[in-house]
Amino acid sequence: MRTSTRLTLSGLTLALLTAACGGGSNALAPQYQPQVVNTPNVAFSFQATGLQNINDVVSYTWSCTSGKIVIHPATNTTSGTITLVIRDAANTVIYNGSVPASGDITPPTGTGGNWKIGVTLTGYKGTINFAAQMQ
Repeated sequence: MRTSTRLTLSGLTLALLTAACGGGSNALAPQYQPQVVNTPNVAFSFQATGLQNINDVVSYTWSCTSGKIVIHPATNTTSGTITLVIRDAANTVIYNGSVPASGDITPPTGTGGNWKIGVTLTGYKGTINFAAQMQ
């Protein structure tokens, strides 16, 4: 009984360490320390400032049970590109595009549940700021 408990705790410790470390390299952290607020069924927001020639891909899971969102961007791109991809719980792409400086984006309604939010930066220099708010 003790051996199985020890193995379970070892597996849990490994899983927690992998989750905490992100399971890979992340050019955004720790130098740029992105601020992510992930509030289930309310909003997901992402901000990173002073980025200099960043190439990275980060992804997050966010709960959106209504299936309907609005994206509020406030990004200042000096050079490079940023691509935001949002997939609903059925893995359907709800949004795939840039994050503009301003102007709300209302993507089509998706399937409620756990959504995937992916951010891809290519030679990116500037400030990223956006929020996906559940409607």
